[in-house]
Amino acid sequence: MIYQNKSIEEILLQFEPMVKKQILSLQVFKGQEEFYQIGLIGLWEAYQRFDPEKGPFPAFAQKTVRGRMLQHMKELARFEQRYTAVSDEVLEFIEDTGSGVPLEREIILSYCNGLSERQLAWVNYAIIENKKLREISKIEGVPANHIKSWRREALRKMLKNYQEIHRS
Repeated sequence: MIYQNKSIEEILLQFEPMVKKQILSLQVFKGQEEFYQIGLIGLWEAYQRFDPEKGPFPAFAQKTVRGRMLQHMKELARFEQRYTAVSDEVLEFIEDTGSGVPLEREIILSYCNGLSERQLAWVNYAIIENKKLREISKIEGVPANHIKSWRREALRKMLKNYQEIHRS
């Protein structure tokens, strides 16, 4: 049968069972509608790229649809690996551990020997209180580039102090 003479609508109707069969063979239980759409896109791509000299259309279509679905499965797995949903219990635990700030503050300040008053202000606002550059600039009443220079010098001195402490 010549598939080049058929419209995409006819191809979609004829190969819909093959798309559904691929979903079952890949054991997709969650998001079947999404995979069905991915399969139809794969079928459309096969229709667009088909070359009759390279083999029969049904085999090419099946391979393209399956490949598209497998690619989507990999993307979903990669997304789930990188971005994990956090439950309310975990968020409560994270908030509860915030009570350890005095110790963290003490550790941070142990690296602040030799910092100027402004550099210490930056450490307090940016590192301990987790404020943004604009917020610090507004609080201190100075331009953001001044805050950046405080940060640069504070970090340089803190790194030097860190290296001295951990060398011994």
